[in-house]
Amino acid sequence: MSKPLLGVVVGAALGLLDGLSAFLSPDAAPMMLQIVVGSTIKGLVTGLLAGLFARRMRSMPLGIAFGLAVGLILSYLAAMAPDSQGNHHYFEIMLPGGLLAAIVGFATQRYGRVTGVGADAAKAMAALFLVVSPGLASASGKADAVNPWAPLQFLIGSWEGESEGQPGKGSVKRSYRFALSDKFIHEQNVSTYPPQPKNEKGEIHEHWSFFSHDRARHTFVLRQFHQEGFVNQYVMTAGSPAGTLVFETEALENVPSGWKARETYQVVSPDEFTETFELAQGNGAYELYSRARFKRSLQ
Repeated sequence: MSKPLLGVVVGAALGLLDGLSAFLSPDAAPMMLQIVVGSTIKGLVTGLLAGLFARRMRSMPLGIAFGLAVGLILSYLAAMAPDSQGNHHYFEIMLPGGLLAAIVGFATQRYGRVTGVGADAAKAMAALFLVVSPGLASASGKADAVNPWAPLQFLIGSWEGESEGQPGKGSVKRSYRFALSDKFIHEQNVSTYPPQPKNEKGEIHEHWSFFSHDRARHTFVLRQFHQEGFVNQYVMTAGSPAGTLVFETEALENVPSGWKARETYQVVSPDEFTETFELAQGNGAYELYSRARFKRSLQ
């Protein structure tokens, strides 16, 4: 067996075992399929690169160091994605990922044959395709069933920001948490507008929201409960561009007839997003009511 092909096989096997170890953590259950597939692919890539390195550079220390470096880099990228509670697990992901990659580096240096470039590349890429393609197909077909919250996952955690619009300029504190056995996402929001020319008395606005996954419609529903007694029920619109979530009202309670509202979330980075709230009456165009820019809080 050639060194690249050996690296692919060993890397895939160790990556699969690393991913399956997530079963030991109950918090990882909603993302189990993505973890196993992602860990296996990470092992495959590490093994292929380590095998190609071993074919060109015959040095045990360098081979182990190279595998360790590749494993740590890929594990770091994987650890950047937060779990269902918005937490990152760099140590728990990078430590086993780096150790397993070092083992792959050792195996490709110690074992395997040095064959022609064409044979190595053809066999290694064939193995990569045969193992990765079913995993990717399975992940794309089952991702919604295993973790339907993926589009909203970035929201989980605590946020602070600034808001401006018709109420004036103010500060906002907000949190998103899974609730009721992870069947809903619960939002709590407090917006504070100090006295200012645009809002002489100032105001403190609070609202709670719940996101639910409508399995029949394959979309998300957002229900907002405002301290003024308003209840806004939104549904996420289809066809939004990547990084943008648009919710439009389908029902309003305690609001004069003819009004509608729209919430737009724009992801700026994993730790920053903007929220635009717009109102419209009858067939009129939406008009900006407020826009807030949030940054993730460490609290």
